Amino acid sequence: MTEKPVPSQARFIEKLKEWPTLPGVYLMKDESGRILYVGKAKNLRSRVRSYFQKLDEKSGKTLVLTKKIVDIEYTVTHNELEALLLECNLIKKHRPRYNIRLKDDKNYPYVVLDFTHRFPQFRITRKVVLSPNLKYFGPYSAGVREISRFLLKTFQIRDCSDAKFKNRTRPCLNYEIGTCTAPCVNYVTEEDYAKQVREATLFLKGKKQLLLQHLRKEMSEASHKMEFETARVARDKMRAIEKMTEKQNAVLPENLKDIDVVGRYSSGNELQWVVLFIRSGFLLGRRAEKMSLGFGTIEEATRTFLEQFYSVSLIPDEVWVSEDFSDRTTLQDYLSEKAGKEVSVLVRRSEKPMRLLGMAYENAKLLFLEGSKPSQVSASEELSRVLSLPETPHSIEGIDVSNLQGTSPSASLVHFADEKPLKSKYRLYHPKTVEGQNDFAMIFETVKRRYGNRENPPPHLLLIDGGKGQLQAAIRALEELKLQIPVCSLAKSRTERAFTLKTVEKSEERVFLPYRKNPLILREGNPALRLLQQVRDEAHRFAIKSHRIRRKKSAANSPLTEIQGIGEKTREKLLKHFGNLENVQKASVEELMHAGLSKKQALLVQEYCSQNCNLHGNFS
Repeated sequence: MTEKPVPSQARFIEKLKEWPTLPGVYLMKDESGRILYVGKAKNLRSRVRSYFQKLDEKSGKTLVLTKKIVDIEYTVTHNELEALLLECNLIKKHRPRYNIRLKDDKNYPYVVLDFTHRFPQFRITRKVVLSPNLKYFGPYSAGVREISRFLLKTFQIRDCSDAKFKNRTRPCLNYEIGTCTAPCVNYVTEEDYAKQVREATLFLKGKKQLLLQHLRKEMSEASHKMEFETARVARDKMRAIEKMTEKQNAVLPENLKDIDVVGRYSSGNELQWVVLFIRSGFLLGRRAEKMSLGFGTIEEATRTFLEQFYSVSLIPDEVWVSEDFSDRTTLQDYLSEKAGKEVSVLVRRSEKPMRLLGMAYENAKLLFLEGSKPSQVSASEELSRVLSLPETPHSIEGIDVSNLQGTSPSASLVHFADEKPLKSKYRLYHPKTVEGQNDFAMIFETVKRRYGNRENPPPHLLLIDGGKGQLQAAIRALEELKLQIPVCSLAKSRTERAFTLKTVEKSEERVFLPYRKNPLILREGNPALRLLQQVRDEAHRFAIKSHRIRRKKSAANSPLTEIQGIGEKTREKLLKHFGNLENVQKASVEELMHAGLSKKQALLVQEYCSQNCNLHGNFS
């Protein structure tokens, strides 16, 4: 018997009758306006209606989601490809709770050849920027530093910065030890240096035989001309290349394309992916990723994984998968447009590809089984348990109030998503209603300003740096806004000296919760405590960084810049020690020297202040 939809779901089913049957993107929101899920559809009306039909066949996560939905918005697009592009951008921007996300979005390193200089150089990078002046090789799962050293030693490619290159008047140590041909002082022509770069490029492309053939010819010609030094260099390069590649075996010797082979192992709600990197027929390495299925099908998960994986990785010529999925051609068009070249997403069934796909599957299976042995609870799940939160805090915001020597108060706000800092959502607040140093009032104002803006969804947990008083100020602000956001505060540990003065003890950090008299004490090393400390410390670091920037600006615009013999660092030192110009003007020579100035500098500052301040003590 099919479960009857609840009233809110019945309302959606009625509303969906007016929706278009065109492709587009839909956003599901909860009562606070937070986006729960972003999806794309070939037919908007049909796709969204399916969430509210045959409820007894839905997974538990889908049922939980549909009960939280209070509003659904949609955007119509011209085709499925546009819908996919828009969906990708919205997921990156909003990071919805119920969308599938990779556990680790960190990219593997690449070796990039930079053509922006007339003497190009190789460098290591994790960030891929598509540019005609940059050529990427990789990715490398291991040994990238060894490859970098090999390029320097064997092909003598420069590794200095452009600034050092420009200002050098004589060769550096690399030239002396024979790992650079010193293009900085014109010891090598552009033509000969370009030959070095071509050889290094052939090596990175995996064209070992072609490179060795070229070097043998060069060695033979040099020997016939009695140029034995040139022949020796070619011979040494050949030996180095043979030694470096002796452990490499071609898995697809007849295929010189860049290919990624994708394997998947699934169990329950968890998916383990392994991508094998094949470049010019050689297996360079692999990358493993884990993700939760969330609510949706394996087909949707495959498309989402590839879409997110290639948002941080260089896109190859071909992507091989073992099973077809409905959005494969749309994804293929998306990857082609993103890469600026034709990309094929293929379901391979011939013998060699199937063997490689089987290798990827076996790697995924072994990694999953190995990782599933210890039953580990994430820090956010542990935090949800110890604080008795209504749901796992996938988003946490931390607020820290600080000031500069009693002046220039400000409040920093940091945002963590899935236990990682999301710096695009960091904010800095300067008081509008608070005068002087009043931490409680600052917290009250900051919370009201941040969460009074209903366009930005609130986090799953708000953390205040401080004790019971700071927490109470945040609670009052939320009550005035009529918002129910889980909130707590974390008070720093205190150093307690015993009466004998021989022993020093450090108290535990205390977590204060609303309407609870005594703080919660979590043992050192608890993952929940570590996560709270990370958020608190990041909020403090962000505040300190902003103070330094403001102090630099203040010092740069200060009348103290007019004093001969007082440099930028000394001005910063004065403002940091005294807080403001007025305190500097009132300071005695001894006090100025105590701030780190020499007697001569202190006399210069005092003389300038006495000559350039008016009767009220202000600089004229």
